[in-house]
Amino acid sequence: TPQRRETMNEAGDGSDSKKDSVPYQIRPPFKRMFKPNQVKTLIRQVLEEELKDKSYEPVGEANAKITRNVAQAVKKRLKELPMDRYKICVQVVIGENKGAGVRMGCRCFWDAQTDRLAKEEYSNDELWAVCIAFGVYLY
Repeated sequence: TPQRRETMNEAGDGSDSKKDSVPYQIRPPFKRMFKPNQVKTLIRQVLEEELKDKSYEPVGEANAKITRNVAQAVKKRLKELPMDRYKICVQVVIGENKGAGVRMGCRCFWDAQTDRLAKEEYSNDELWAVCIAFGVYLY
């Protein structure tokens, strides 16, 4: 938790004459922001690594296991990036590649200046996958 620092100025009234000495940040610095293009590249790498030789299994728990593995791998790799104070949420959907259409949507309340998302799609002859990573800044 951030601690408040109080400094005595020359007048001795406890007001701080330096504007930049407040330790609490409302917004993340640019270097530590969720960068959708960087995250999109990372998601693409994970999808290709995890799904390159996989096929869709219509029965059983194989698809659920693959979906969990992809989501966990993306989340683990995102936590390695320098994004302090971001809550990371990863959603993965896998389906059979038979030519049917799919519509996906999401809604949430967030701060448009700090919160971001990155989406990447993958498909091979057997399956398709969509991975969305949300980065929500914690104040």
